[in-house]
Amino acid sequence: MPQLNLPNAVLKTKLVEGTTQVFDQVRKKYLVLTPEEWVRQNFIQYLIREKKYPESLMAVEKQIKVNGKQRRFDLLIYLRNGQPLLIA
Repeated sequence: MPQLNLPNAVLKTKLVEGTTQVFDQVRKKYLVLTPEEWVRQNFIQYLIREKKYPESLMAVEKQIKVNGKQRRFDLLIYLRNGQPLLIA
């Protein structure tokens, strides 16, 4: 997988039984490094390192209710007042 081209930004990875895992800074755990996870983790690092967005205002891979229906999201960014700002 290519590295993120941000200054000082390198994803923290480890090899477990032949599988590369990446550390999710928001969820505080290692996950299997898939192409989708690579994109998600690089976007999270961009928001944290370049845009200075606090990880405490991020939620990753959860569900929300929209018009009475449960929907999943990859990344949800909240405002400080708890209102959603951005869904990816």
